This record gives sequence, C-alpha cells and structure tokens, in this order.
Amino acid sequence: MITNRTYKNGYEPTLAGLKLNLRLAGSGFDTDLELKLKAAILQAEHFIGEVIARSVFTDVYPFCHHHRLRTPVNSVTSVVVDGNTLDASEYEVTPCGDLALDSELTGESVTVVYDAGPATVVEDVKQAIYLHASALFTNPVDSVEALPKASQNLLLQHRKWGLRDAER
Repeated sequence: MITNRTYKNGYEPTLAGLKLNLRLAGSGFDTDLELKLKAAILQAEHFIGEVIARSVFTDVYPFCHHHRLRTPVNSVTSVVVDGNTLDASEYEVTPCGDLALDSELTGESVTVVYDAGPATVVEDVKQAIYLHASALFTNPVDSVEALPKASQNLLLQHRKWGLRDAER
C-alpha cells in the first residue's frame, strides 16, 4: 500500500499550542517544531489506533474488494480502479472504516482519496502529543524509543482495543 497524507488547514494539535506549551516565542524553531509535532501525532495515532490530526489521505492498494481505511472516516472524495472513477453506488464505506467494492469489479489497483480525523481533538490527547513533541525537542536522543509515560497515561483511555488493532 502506498499512502500520501496532507494535513488539513487548522488541524489539531497545533504548532501554536506546542510553542505555548514550550513557552517559546518567535519563529526560529518553527520548522523543527512542526516536524516534531507531526512525529508525536503519528506516534499517538499509532498508539490509540485512530487518526488524530484531520487529514486527507490518498491510499493506493493492489486490487481487492475490501480495504481498511483510517478512522474516523469523514468523507470519501473518490475511489478509482485502474484509472476509472467509481460511482458512489459501486462502493460502500462502513462506519468502522471498511471500504467494500462492488463484487462485479475487477482490476489491478485501487486508489482511494478520503478525509479522516475528528473535528476537534480532546484536551488530554492534545496534551499527550504536546508532551511528546516537547520531549523530542528538549531531549531528542532519549525520547525516540517510546512515548513518555505521561503521554501514554493520557492516551491509554482513548486506545482502541480488539481485532481491528491486531490487524494493523
């Protein structure tokens, strides 16, 4: 599977929030902080099993009738099989993020463009991400092996358990 991710404008947690957490002013570290923020977001998403920062994903799969999308899925922009855009009646997206293609379809590859992530991020998840990004910024050598314990504790109640997580 090949994936392209574009963070939507106004996604949370924000660079401004991280800078406030670090008590930094100015823009001298913005590029580095943005990188660390996105790394912390990805680590938190992997830990809880859901998208945190609202994004547009473009996933390219070998052809199969069933695919698992990142959740929560907000909308599907397009589903394309071998260059042919499908009509909405030719696929279904379940609430748990499963994409099912019409059983009559065949092809080599499937490209799905969709929007995923919550409209707002709860405060404890934001704080867990800010803590991790701050640790990456202030002490990058020691903090890359795992989430800081405080971040894990904040994220634990949001973790999705069960078969879906085991398949990731």
